[in-house]
Amino acid sequence: MGLSVELDAAGNEARPCAVHFGSRRVAVNEVCDRWHGRDRTWWKVATDEGFYILVCEDSTGQWDLAAVVGKTPRDDAWPAPPRGPSH
Repeated sequence: MGLSVELDAAGNEARPCAVHFGSRRVAVNEVCDRWHGRDRTWWKVATDEGFYILVCEDSTGQWDLAAVVGKTPRDDAWPAPPRGPSH
């Protein structure tokens, strides 16, 4: 399956606006975060399907999927034990 990223040149910087997984297009609702590595730029994007971490190789412009976070916020993934009176 090929992955490609559609960019929107809003302002001075191109930002992901959609991710293509083969022929399936997933719109990016929001860019939540971005950080730079030595030779890569990482993007956390929100979609209707959940959150994806995308990485772009700075020298080639090649995109890859680094992680699928999903719809559940991280704090809800492992709920704390219920609080109540101790016996």
